[in-house]
Amino acid sequence: MKKVSVCILSLGMLIFFASPAPGAEPLKIAYVDMQKALNFCEAGKEAKKQMTLEVEKMQKSFMGKQKELEKLKGDLEKRGKVLSETVRTEKEREYQVKLRDLERLKRDYEEGLKQKDRELSDQILRNLDAIIKKMGEEGKYTLILERNQPPIIYISNAVDLTDEVIKIADRQKPK
Repeated sequence: MKKVSVCILSLGMLIFFASPAPGAEPLKIAYVDMQKALNFCEAGKEAKKQMTLEVEKMQKSFMGKQKELEKLKGDLEKRGKVLSETVRTEKEREYQVKLRDLERLKRDYEEGLKQKDRELSDQILRNLDAIIKKMGEEGKYTLILERNQPPIIYISNAVDLTDEVIKIADRQKPK
């Protein structure tokens, strides 16, 4: 709550002190929805496709190993009563080891996917940040805000630069 109050106070002071003096440039404020820009620019769409393919590949691998494990469990349940105590104990131990390996593999897959998603998103966001800074300088904006930040209560769509940011990002995308 204190952080939000400080942000609102800072924004208020900036607007008050940035009020144009006679003959000075007018106050120019806009915002960008970074989440929308990330999701709808071509680089973001391509990253989403790449992540989908990666998820499908990992799911196939995981499902194959899971079927193996289920088969081993079914075998153990069917033949467990006719196996000797030592063989059954060995098969149960083998099943437990494979179960732990499968759980570890699932965690590794999830971690890998999160890491890859973070890397792709960070790269795109750095590019979008550069675009927005350039737009701010060239458009002589006093302030460009991120729409989804908590202290923003209302913003008119008239000052939304998001679609323009997406267009510029798509034009810059190497073919």
